[in-house]
Amino acid sequence: MSREIIFKAKAIASMEELDDRGIKHENGWVYGDLVDGTYIVNGVLEVNDEHITIAMWCPIDPKTVSQYTTLPDQNGKRIWDGDIVRIDNLAVFNLTSNYNDTPVRGSCISKVEIIEGHTYVWLTPVIDGKKIRYGARLLLKGLYKYISRNVATGSVEVIGNIHDNPELLGGAAE
Repeated sequence: MSREIIFKAKAIASMEELDDRGIKHENGWVYGDLVDGTYIVNGVLEVNDEHITIAMWCPIDPKTVSQYTTLPDQNGKRIWDGDIVRIDNLAVFNLTSNYNDTPVRGSCISKVEIIEGHTYVWLTPVIDGKKIRYGARLLLKGLYKYISRNVATGSVEVIGNIHDNPELLGGAAE
């Protein structure tokens, strides 16, 4: 079984320059293969013994490189390493606060991370203005809200990413 490996990153060029050069992008994000950590390449047109012709070769900001997790969120949107997601319906995890046995309800915001080839999110609900850390949970494709102590993509919605929307991770007191 092959896995789709795609990267995205912010182009160093301005959006106007990208448009002038005919490079497809979404608000300055370009998609394709990562080369040397500094370029995104998309669309090999020709390969022979002497050369490779590439449709797009775009210099990128290496700090913004994100890999596609191969998982869709509840709306079918691709989930990338570095995305910020809302995890809904926390009641199914039977979480309680650290200071009483009141079940946690609602949702929490988490950053998506690929660690050793697996996709993780963290359950960190805010209870009475404080973040309660429940640790990492593996993110798995599925409709069910709870899969054997892991999080199903059916309860996850991409709401931003750490490069464009870092403020989404702030807010509650530690």
